[in-house]
Amino acid sequence: MKATTNILVQLAAIALAVGLLPNVVVAAEEMKEPSAKPSISRFEPRSIERGAETLLHIQGDQLIGLSGLSGLKFSHEKIKGEILESKSKEALLKVTAVADLAPGSYEFSFSNSKGESPKAKLFVDDLPQSWESHTNSHAASFSVKVPVSFWGALDPAGDSDILEFAAETGQRLVFDVAAKSIGSKAGILITLFDAKGNLLAQNNGFGGGDPLLHYVIPASGHYRLHISDQTLAGSAEHFYRVSIGEFPVVTGSFPMTIKAGTTAEMELAGFNLGQHRSFPVFADKAGELKVRIDRDKLRMRKPVQVMVTEQNEYIEKEPNDSPARAMRIAAPAVVNGRIWNGYASGKITSQAGDEDLFQFEAAKGDVWVIETEAERRGSPLDTKIEILHADGKPVERLLLQAVRDSQINFRPIDSVTGDVRVENWEEMELNQFMYLGGEVCKIFRMPEGPDSGFQFYRNGGKRRSYFDTSPTAHALDDPCYIVEPHPPGTQLVPNGLPVFPVYFANDDDGERKIGADSRVHFTAPQSGTFLIRVQDTRDQSDERFAYRLIVRRAEPDFSVRLGNPNPTVSPGSGTEFSLTVDREDGFDENVRVDITGVPEGFYMSSPIVIQAGHLQANGALFASPDAKEPAAEATSKIKITATATIAGKTVTKDVNKFGKIKLAEKPKLMVAIEPYNESNPHFTPRNVTDEPLSVTIAPGQILPVWLKVKRDGHDDIVTFSVDNLPHGVIVDNIGLNGVLIPKDEDHRQIFLKAAKWVPETDRLAYCQARQAGNPTSFPVMIRVRKDANSVVASQ
Repeated sequence: MKATTNILVQLAAIALAVGLLPNVVVAAEEMKEPSAKPSISRFEPRSIERGAETLLHIQGDQLIGLSGLSGLKFSHEKIKGEILESKSKEALLKVTAVADLAPGSYEFSFSNSKGESPKAKLFVDDLPQSWESHTNSHAASFSVKVPVSFWGALDPAGDSDILEFAAETGQRLVFDVAAKSIGSKAGILITLFDAKGNLLAQNNGFGGGDPLLHYVIPASGHYRLHISDQTLAGSAEHFYRVSIGEFPVVTGSFPMTIKAGTTAEMELAGFNLGQHRSFPVFADKAGELKVRIDRDKLRMRKPVQVMVTEQNEYIEKEPNDSPARAMRIAAPAVVNGRIWNGYASGKITSQAGDEDLFQFEAAKGDVWVIETEAERRGSPLDTKIEILHADGKPVERLLLQAVRDSQINFRPIDSVTGDVRVENWEEMELNQFMYLGGEVCKIFRMPEGPDSGFQFYRNGGKRRSYFDTSPTAHALDDPCYIVEPHPPGTQLVPNGLPVFPVYFANDDDGERKIGADSRVHFTAPQSGTFLIRVQDTRDQSDERFAYRLIVRRAEPDFSVRLGNPNPTVSPGSGTEFSLTVDREDGFDENVRVDITGVPEGFYMSSPIVIQAGHLQANGALFASPDAKEPAAEATSKIKITATATIAGKTVTKDVNKFGKIKLAEKPKLMVAIEPYNESNPHFTPRNVTDEPLSVTIAPGQILPVWLKVKRDGHDDIVTFSVDNLPHGVIVDNIGLNGVLIPKDEDHRQIFLKAAKWVPETDRLAYCQARQAGNPTSFPVMIRVRKDANSVVASQ
């Protein structure tokens, strides 16, 4: 068994490393002229007990500049220190924090004639401190006396530590670990055993953070806490602190919001809180309020914050876990609730299966957005919401009739993946809905070659789910279906394939905007009383499982954001920019973006249409060969506006502006996409005053076009993408290697293919190289026309 190192020696090392003493200057034993300003790579211990004198020992082969220390500063005046010894490779400090200093982390630094060291963190605690010396060997045991705060390190890989301690019957011990929260690389797992080796409890994380365990000792005796890394990793950077005792720990609070100008009763969640469980809080104005907690009486893992609003919000009242007991609210409304059964016989209960029901009235055709705020406010609750009839039966949203069966092949997919490979994909089309075990996705792009799959519609790189279904993982060979939506009650003609009812319900937001919180877009099928049911998807219940339930009328809206607002472009070439729309409350129509006031010598794609159901469109900024870098005044005159129709009304909004347009050096590669003309395969420079060339294609048609390059320093292979094509128009037959022009060649014929359903449209597209700075071409107008000739091109 390893003995713990003397606390005073170890505390001295921490203070030196962190640098937090106020204006204490002490002569050092070794006063030779230092070669560099102070620095430190290791110190022991990392924490001190307030009210006790502690020695900090700083040492290590990588330590430099510790000779001739002359100054020591702390970030708080209640921490005092003295330099007892300073040598080239080690130093010793004596540090004291007054007894009433609030526990927490503080900074300190020290200096010599060459300058001041970087600031480091020193932790001040109200518990006795103990620690493992870095000289200890692999897999050690330590005897500690509770209460205690123990510091250790899992070094080397595979290292583990065991704390042995005595406890008495009925002690409500808390085991509180700090590792990643204080900058460690360790992912700690703690396991509690009794003296006979029986496993009593285990934890590898609490509320998304480091482990926290609360355990009531069943019998007096000796116990062991095993500390390890979940992946068996280890190094000097895999340090940790575990505090053990019957101290109170705050893990959450309720309610999440209070009204401005009022005093509300704040209830804390946690362990061993006793009389400190609730207290009044006054909120003077709207915003985020950091609740002041007495750190001498309560330990906290993170600050307690509450949202202050100007509106009245309901507080959930139990019991409300059945339709007959549903709490009545008047929509629109906001409710503060918890998935928790509360107190029973004076004791806290934490039972599985709690659910909250709320009753509200809606008129036929009313459109409501019903959502939860839980994860977004730091709650560990994973909500699910459902809309029910007054008798508790779910409200049917639509029927999905399968028209083509299939199954997932090649590999399974998780809840994020935006592509999938399935059987019989040749019999499917873009924009069709695919049903995968309760989730409904929509096909955005067909396979582009023999080694690719479907691309689903996405948001932020994650696939979107439709009709408020929730994204989930799907296994290899899981069945899937192409489905068609129908209103509830529709008499469907049987086709031998299943029909799937979809209800007004949501676990995780299918639009991927609000994380694990839930959102349902509810259209009342008739006038009457409806219920909202809120529950945890894991069927868990806990006093920390707080949420806000928001019931509001839908207000369709949009906003558009410009990406790459400070572009760099080469003369005679182009660069890409993006436009992203944020759609709110079911708005799903076209958004047209117009760009005016473009500086002389430049061209920008305009107009750009973000098509209905899509979230992004791209454009090209092109500079003429003789362009001059525009001044800030010229760039400021660029105006970007977005226009759409909402509920029959035209709505126009400003888009964020371009900042600075920088002109780069002459390009090593210029690229072009042009109508196919067999007699003209070579690159032709374009001027920004020219009208874009046009290509006309009919739905269902395959049409050749040219890709061309002009090389001026880039002689290697060039790979391409063709961007901002109308949805349903793709580059066909790209092969295993994609679209490319080989080395020493300057043109290639590719083929555009339009799906049969593509509507008539005009859209500015461009090609982009993936080498030599990713230059784009001058845009070309793609026109989709039903009466297009077999090949139509204009130059």
